[in-house]
Amino acid sequence: MNIRNFHKYISLAVSLQLLLWTISGIYFSFNKIENVRGEQYYKPEQIQENDTSINQEKISHESAFAIIEDKTILIPVSIELIKEAKSGSEYRGRELPLYKVITNNANNEEINVYIDPYTAEIVAIRSQQWRIWDLMWGFHIMDWVERDNMSNILLKLFSFVALLTALTGIILFFRKK
Repeated sequence: MNIRNFHKYISLAVSLQLLLWTISGIYFSFNKIENVRGEQYYKPEQIQENDTSINQEKISHESAFAIIEDKTILIPVSIELIKEAKSGSEYRGRELPLYKVITNNANNEEINVYIDPYTAEIVAIRSQQWRIWDLMWGFHIMDWVERDNMSNILLKLFSFVALLTALTGIILFFRKK
């Protein structure tokens, strides 16, 4: 196989990932990370305080609802206790257990709010915008399952192959047929 054929076929594979990198990069640049994190749902006078005082007992479901009503503009609908971590979950990286409180915003869109049941702290707010961001992040770092591993072998391999493709393209540009 000569350099032209190598460049042609490897470029096809690389271009698909370059397209995903570009689309996800565009999405990141047009969406404020503060909105992805759900900061627009906090009441203006509320600044999330990091009160790390730990209670021996979990707060009640009613207290979790009251925290959401007090600190956010969201309407609590239902609650569940999460005890086990799931791969690629919205709450990944957080200490468990957590209360997952399903809420609605003013447009009746479902927003998940995660509360530490011992500190009563809101640890994450997850909306559809966050889910799309998370999907795009997985495309961007080529970790489609966990979406946390930026040093995975696939990302390293494709980065190297993209570099090799660019270099062979430059060589071919200056090389006579």
